[in-house]
Amino acid sequence: MPLVLSAPPDPEDPAYQHLERLVNFGVHGALFAALNSGLWVWQGLRHPFAHLAWFTAAWAVLLLVHLGWVLSLRPAKTD
Repeated sequence: MPLVLSAPPDPEDPAYQHLERLVNFGVHGALFAALNSGLWVWQGLRHPFAHLAWFTAAWAVLLLVHLGWVLSLRPAKTD
C-alpha cells in the first residue's frame, strides 16, 4: 500500500525530522556495508590493507553511535 500524504511535508514536524534521521542512518549503513565489503574483497584478492580490521571496527562504532543518536531523538508517541 503506497504512502499517502495527508498534508504537505513540514520540516519543523518532529515526525518528519525523525524520518529524515532514519533515512540518513540508512544511507550511512548502506555506505558502510558497500565500502567495507568491497575493501574486504579487495584485500582477499591479495592486496593487503594492514589496518582494515581497525578501520571497519572504528566505522562500526561510529555507525552504532549514529544509531544511538537517532533512537535517542525519537519523538514521543502521541496516541
